[in-house]
Amino acid sequence: MTTVLIEEYAILRIAIQHILETARSPESVMAMAPIKLNELSLSAVRPVELLVLGVTGMTENDLHMLSASMTLLAPRHTLVLHDTLDPRFLLEAARAGACGLLPKSSTPEAITAAVHLVLAGGQCFPRTIVEATQATPHVPGRGHTAIRMLTPRQEEILRLLAKGRTMREISREIGISVATVKSHARTLYWKLNARNQAEAAYIAVQEGLLRDDPPAPSITHENGDAPPG
Repeated sequence: MTTVLIEEYAILRIAIQHILETARSPESVMAMAPIKLNELSLSAVRPVELLVLGVTGMTENDLHMLSASMTLLAPRHTLVLHDTLDPRFLLEAARAGACGLLPKSSTPEAITAAVHLVLAGGQCFPRTIVEATQATPHVPGRGHTAIRMLTPRQEEILRLLAKGRTMREISREIGISVATVKSHARTLYWKLNARNQAEAAYIAVQEGLLRDDPPAPSITHENGDAPPG
């Protein structure tokens, strides 16, 4: 499957391309300037497993490029590399489905680690996103809009968290690492504007995520009475 790199600056594009080719394989990486996106032959690159998008710091243009490239390429995973930390762009990018945001100044090792993490189903976001979320007036949840921002995996994890499962139990149940579960949990907390597992569970119940789950069976004696406490 193809990795597509979109980066405006040629020298930086070559450097990042080299990192991606080392992390994956040279023949699977395609690098281009943003202006070339519309000239791309989709049949030559699809399916796109990973989109690595370098943004410029001009928020409106960056959001447009993110939307256009994700719509056109339909990547399974998207990693955004940024120059400056614009909280609005970072939040909107994550809500649009980006799996991670990383500074362009990151070391090759950090970029490689981020690539492996998002390809494994994890997510990586800077602390700035959390701080930006916490700086706003705290009202847990945002109604159905908040739930719709969750990926299917995040919704699955939220259901299990609401049932009181630990991170380790969730890891075993759905077959991913504990670190990946924690990464998803941190992301869904700020998407829901929840500070912890308890608030996230409350939102899940309020939004009816557990409504279709069967109730836990109760233990009764033969005469139908519940066991004494």
